[in-house]
Amino acid sequence: MRDYVLRRLLLLPLTFIGITFVAFCFTRFVPGGPIEQAMAERQQADQKRGSGKARPTGPASPEELDNLKRRYGFDRPLVEAYAIWLGVWPGPALQATDRLNAQGVAELEVADETKPGASVKIKVLAEGNAFTVRNIDGKPRVGWKAEAAPLPDDPDKSVRIVAFHPSLSGVLQLNLGTSTDSDKPVWDEIKARLPLSLWFGFWTMVIAYGVSIPLGVIKALQRDSWFNSLTSQALFILYSIPGYILAVALLQVLCFQLGWFPTKGFAWDSLTWGARLQHTVLPLTCMTIGSFTALTLFTRNGLLENLGADYVRTARAKGVGFRRIVYVHALRNSLIPIAATFGHNLGFFLTGSFLIEVTFNIPGMGLLGFDALSHRNFPVFLGLLTLSSLAMLLGNIVSDLCVAAADPRIRFDKKA
Repeated sequence: MRDYVLRRLLLLPLTFIGITFVAFCFTRFVPGGPIEQAMAERQQADQKRGSGKARPTGPASPEELDNLKRRYGFDRPLVEAYAIWLGVWPGPALQATDRLNAQGVAELEVADETKPGASVKIKVLAEGNAFTVRNIDGKPRVGWKAEAAPLPDDPDKSVRIVAFHPSLSGVLQLNLGTSTDSDKPVWDEIKARLPLSLWFGFWTMVIAYGVSIPLGVIKALQRDSWFNSLTSQALFILYSIPGYILAVALLQVLCFQLGWFPTKGFAWDSLTWGARLQHTVLPLTCMTIGSFTALTLFTRNGLLENLGADYVRTARAKGVGFRRIVYVHALRNSLIPIAATFGHNLGFFLTGSFLIEVTFNIPGMGLLGFDALSHRNFPVFLGLLTLSSLAMLLGNIVSDLCVAAADPRIRFDKKA
């Protein structure tokens, strides 16, 4: 088993690179990114200025557009930009732009790479076609570079330069970039939303597996009873209702009309445990309804199929006890399909449910992802994709181990 797990772990980097590279290409070519949004704001500003209205704030000049391109890596070739985002190629983690004066010198204020949150002044000197970066006292600024950064159709004839400090600062260094909406680190945005999604994800898994599997076993053992018929009808009805439709119905009836549950104010950290429970019941019901009904029916149908198999009749003919047949042999074989999907569901711990969180306005990972897609906040989108991809890839290994534990025919040793 150890060799199998190691082989699967060695495949993770290639699979992860394939998934994230495709998504990275998607963010580069799909319209509506930060550059297009800035250009749209500029066009709207020009139209309002032409009609005599006040010009709104926001990126407007070609210089600001060029700074945005450099900030989000749109000034680099696709492969190089992806390598910088991944953290395997040095990129301009800290950068600033200015123009050279008549003496060929530019003074800039940049972030100090040795003291987080502090700034320091540097100067760039033109030496022929090259540029050197120095401290204010004239000593060379170690690790810093400068290059020309001309603008198209620039009326200013002075040389525009950009000074930057190339360094590895990507996913491998736990740097997921900066949100285009809030201008905060993506990792900080995710950390603020992650506990709430973990809360709902944990209880979704507990209810889905901890309740549905025992219920499915009871239904299979009492297949001719009124309990099985009644619960089957209820499960079929619930399974036919999409979770977001149920969410809207519960909000309308139980929240707005009856007032049994709160409709807003999901400030999780400031709520008491009683208030948290009130806020949890309805979203958790909508999140678990689909997986709960499916797992219950899968368990029931799988157990009934295995109870009618030849090996069960053979075991009963040899005098094996019924409880041992059910819980040691038949149920174990019935759980194989369920075990195969267990690891995939671990992604719910991180991603949450888009529609449910949007409907109930839950500030979790699902709502964060929905807002990122709606606003074309590609750094946040890629950060969420990174976490969900890792969860999915590790979940595949967990699923394989669960199947091996449930299926006695699977062996990881070489002799098998």
